[in-house]
This record gives sequence, C-alpha cells and structure tokens, in this order.
Amino acid sequence: MRAAMQNLVVFLALSGLLLSPLPAAEPRQGASPEEQVAALLHAQADAWNRGDLEAFTAVYAEDATFVTPNGLTHGRREVLERYRKRYPDQAAMGKLTLEVIEARAFPSGKDAKAVSVAARWRLEYPGQADRKTAEGWTLLVLRRVGKGGGGWEIVQDASM
Repeated sequence: MRAAMQNLVVFLALSGLLLSPLPAAEPRQGASPEEQVAALLHAQADAWNRGDLEAFTAVYAEDATFVTPNGLTHGRREVLERYRKRYPDQAAMGKLTLEVIEARAFPSGKDAKAVSVAARWRLEYPGQADRKTAEGWTLLVLRRVGKGGGGWEIVQDASM
C-alpha cells in the first residue's frame, strides 16, 4: 500500500508535468504540435528538478482535471496545493525524468487544437538511500492556447 501511495504521489507530481510561462512553452519555428508539447514537458521536468512547483504547475489550465488512484483534483491552484503538501522541499521532490512514449495531435497537422501524450515518469532520490525510485505512467491532454495559438496547457492529467 505504501508503494502504491508513493507511486501515486510521484505520478501526481509528474502530471503537473508538463505548460505555461515556461520558456519551452513557446513553439520553435516549424516544430510540430507533438514536438512543441514534448519540449514543454521537458521544461516542466526541469522546473520540477529545480524545486519550482509553481513553474511546474503553471502549464495546467485553470480548469484542469487531475486524476489519480486517490481521486480527482480540479484546477491549477488545487493541483499546486496538492504538490506543496506532498513535496514540501526539493529533497522530497527528488529528480524527475519524463519519457514521451506517444503524442497524437487532433486534428493531425500543424493546426492541431489538442495533443494527447502517453508518457513514462521516473522519480529518483540521489543520495537518499532510504528512498526508493518510483515510476509510472501518465496520460495527458493538452489544448492550444494564447494569441495565435502559440502555447499549450494541460487540461487533463491521469497519472498512475
């Protein structure tokens, strides 16, 4: 049960995984929607690894839904508060890596309005022998936002 809870917490943390004023949120010239979202998720993991939960959760929509085995969380602010309780400092956060397994744009092509992402997350605790590595999966749905549709935000996050 403890391992399941730890995996859930890690998943939730990773779910925050991935959209707002992060530098990578701005699409690079000619990048596909899938590439833009993958870059955003990597920037999100970087924010996590800096211990910056606000930047990590900034990619969530104000009306985001976060689903875990422990229940539902609604809204960016509530997602941030959930992470703050579980990860009070950078040592508790560990080191996050995200691997995008599959990304699908809807409709397909450069004018996509949404992207779904299946990703694998891993949370390690270097130098903390008493903490085990946690890993799992997340399924994210992102929508295009901003002037000219240049950014992305997470509207749904299901982590396990």
